[in-house]
Amino acid sequence: MNVCASPEVLLRVASVGICGSDVHYWWRGRTARFVVEGPLVLGHESSATVVTCGPDVHSLKPGDRVAIEPGVPCRRCEHCRGGRYNVCPHVRFCATPPVDGTLTRYYVHPADFCFK
Repeated sequence: MNVCASPEVLLRVASVGICGSDVHYWWRGRTARFVVEGPLVLGHESSATVVTCGPDVHSLKPGDRVAIEPGVPCRRCEHCRGGRYNVCPHVRFCATPPVDGTLTRYYVHPADFCFK
């Protein structure tokens, strides 16, 4: 059984760095405009090993070691279509409410935001 959607990979997380935003969420329950309103898994500076791939993933294979790009843009807005996904106003960022982070054993992530 494959737990991944078509463009995703299941990752076994190897290491996770703890950064300032994680500390702010832990101690203050917020960072900038992002407020923790329920349980939240922290961590977004991560490395992992690919366990399984969705059916349309051809750039990675099980066993590949990757770094995880924690910010996943919408891919549809003007910024994304113009090649500036880093300023996407709809980005979903690991460990930023309401998106859980990578401080866990396994994590599912878009394959094109995992880098060998």
